[in-house]
Amino acid sequence: MKKRLQGLIAGMLIGAMLTSGVVFAKQISETAELFYNNIKIYIDGGEIVPKDANGNVVEPFTMNGTTYLPVRAISNAFGKDVEWDGATQSVYIGKKDQTKPDNYLHKIQYNDYKEADSYNDFTIINGKIIDYSNNEYTNGLLFYTRNQMWRGEIEGDENDSDCIIYYPLNGQYKNLKGKIVLPKKYFVSSWEDNEECSSAPTDIYFYGDGKLIYRANSVTSSMPFSFDIDVSGVNQLHIKVKAQMGYPSVAYVALTDLALYK
Repeated sequence: MKKRLQGLIAGMLIGAMLTSGVVFAKQISETAELFYNNIKIYIDGGEIVPKDANGNVVEPFTMNGTTYLPVRAISNAFGKDVEWDGATQSVYIGKKDQTKPDNYLHKIQYNDYKEADSYNDFTIINGKIIDYSNNEYTNGLLFYTRNQMWRGEIEGDENDSDCIIYYPLNGQYKNLKGKIVLPKKYFVSSWEDNEECSSAPTDIYFYGDGKLIYRANSVTSSMPFSFDIDVSGVNQLHIKVKAQMGYPSVAYVALTDLALYK
């Protein structure tokens, strides 16, 4: 079917060229003849129906021998976000800001958690924690563990006091960045508020597919610090938190701002 546009196409005409695969932007006004020929779109053999942000079907068209496809529909088909910036007349496919994370670890559903016994626990930080320098953190994971001395179990399975949690990364990411903090206070919805935490030195281990890829030993209240871990190709990440022997016999440790980058 052929449709003639008698008026002006004002502003920006955006499409994807089938011949080159690039995004075409044109900031002029012109009279154009558009052809709608019931164009179908297939990606990896499967047909997609292009729709706009409101769910309305958007039909591809041909103009001057070039076929144009709706950016949003194609981006969504490839699992990419799309954003229009009117101030700069720009279309962003995927991440607009390359410095921003692609995901956060605490937003991924963990596939296993081993608390060793009922004295250990963890929670997603829905609220805030405060460190010994009065810095506040509002996202990440908060662990609680007691060492063997608390139960008089000086001898026995060394894993009795470990908290271990497993996350499926499925080889999607290259880096995991975050902070290790021993909180002085915490206020989270899933635990009763605690305004006077006291923590034993704590060891934190990160494993990628069973191989140790990062370790932080003897983290104390005076040592909150940042880390950057290479997780390239890691399918399953697991984190182990362990309170060292000694006094106090309990440890609270938070892993915050757990940003994942592709």
